[in-house]
Amino acid sequence: MEGYLKANAESRMVRRDSQSRQAQYLAEGGIEWAKAQLLVDSGLRQGSLSLVTGRVVIVIESSGGGYKVISEGHSGLAVRKIEEIIQLDVDAGKWVLKSYQELHT
Repeated sequence: MEGYLKANAESRMVRRDSQSRQAQYLAEGGIEWAKAQLLVDSGLRQGSLSLVTGRVVIVIESSGGGYKVISEGHSGLAVRKIEEIIQLDVDAGKWVLKSYQELHT
């Protein structure tokens, strides 16, 4: 019985870790989605994506000539949230990262 309980507890820990990593990847993917969408529609202020592995909710605010993008990834019970402040380098046609942080709720 003790062996079963230890194996079951370890299995749950692995599942939680896997879901947490997946939520992080989803949040990072949400940031990249927002960057691509902002190139097409600079007035975009929110979005969401549903994928097989989870879902992402994105909120976008204007910030000092750029944008603050908050992306929240959900996978199972895990939730990970990222905030990036980005600005478009018009000459290079690329986004410049001004700030990155993971938000803990």
